[in-house]
Amino acid sequence: MSGRPGTAEGGPADTVAPMEPPADGPPADPEEWTAEQWIEWLKATDPEADGEDRPVTPMGRLTRSAGGQVLGQAMLGVANAVFGRDDEVVVVSEAPSQPGDDEPFTVHLDPDHPERSSVVVHPPAPPPA
Repeated sequence: MSGRPGTAEGGPADTVAPMEPPADGPPADPEEWTAEQWIEWLKATDPEADGEDRPVTPMGRLTRSAGGQVLGQAMLGVANAVFGRDDEVVVVSEAPSQPGDDEPFTVHLDPDHPERSSVVVHPPAPPPA
């Protein structure tokens, strides 16, 4: 009777016996294993892993070799020297065109020469007597 499709050990056709995890598989409670044990199990059960992380293409072998790494870093250095690095952070903000007299500071921006831009901080007004 257990040979019929859809049955589990002779049970009714609409029931399936619970599947036991493999003996070398992960535990039912994931917290029982450490991170190293999980990584080892994942590596062991990965069908695409052949034990070594060797690239299969000639270009992959070149880029992962020591000479390929040195050449790649040298090319990045030349690109940074020729084109410069683009690490500049630009902040753009909308503001009213006419400053109010009650503002504690005045901002003068020169878009053509940013080094000439300035901020003037006004002293606080004396309290009324």
